[in-house]
Amino acid sequence: MKKKEFSRSRVERRLIARAFFKRNGAFIAIALALCALGGLIAVMPFDRSEADPGAPAENSMDERLKDAQSSASPIPLPTRRPLPTLPPAGSEGLSPLPTVMPDMTPAPSKEPMPTSEAKLDSPVDGKLIKPYAMDCLIYSKTLNQWMTHSGVDIAAPIGAEVRAVAAGTVEWVTDDDLLGTCVLVDHGSGLKTLYCGLKKEPPVKDGDRLEPRALVGYVGDTAISECAEESHLHFEVIKDGLPTDPEGYVLIPKSE
Repeated sequence: MKKKEFSRSRVERRLIARAFFKRNGAFIAIALALCALGGLIAVMPFDRSEADPGAPAENSMDERLKDAQSSASPIPLPTRRPLPTLPPAGSEGLSPLPTVMPDMTPAPSKEPMPTSEAKLDSPVDGKLIKPYAMDCLIYSKTLNQWMTHSGVDIAAPIGAEVRAVAAGTVEWVTDDDLLGTCVLVDHGSGLKTLYCGLKKEPPVKDGDRLEPRALVGYVGDTAISECAEESHLHFEVIKDGLPTDPEGYVLIPKSE
């Protein structure tokens, strides 16, 4: 009995299963197909770079660096201009460096101021009656005013000989409206002497070469700007184009 009952129950189960599959077979087939498709997708390789353009590549860091280096255009480095090469010391165009400090001591003047023993003789025999005054004012009797004086006045009678204080060349002879007949002598090295108030028509002319103590002219009364003074020679010393004190070059006795 038990065996028949068991066989019966088995037959019943088969019939129930067959009826279930017959009724739901289509759904089961679809489910199985979906499961099979899911398993196939799971085992297929997935390229994330194609799915997501912004996703990082699967290759290693070294490979990505190589790809970036090969694809990027190289940045040109600035070219360094070569330094000029200097010729060796002592060659042409370059003097050797000094081995000692240069001497910074000022060079002595080519023409030092003469001492009292070395001063030149006065251009005329006489004594000083009016000094050089370019940094102060002195009174002029003739013009009745205080003014500068670019030379010295040496008292001497009309007709007294006037001589060159040193060797030189007559630069010019002229008649000045204020200082009368004048002779300018160039002694070289920027030193010149001027003799004014001479008699007209002195015995020298432009370009004459004069020896020391050569005759330049004679004391006259042609200097209108100083005619109220006693008879004298107006004498100037010019250094490098500027008047300077004649007493620094010429020994002139002073009146007592």
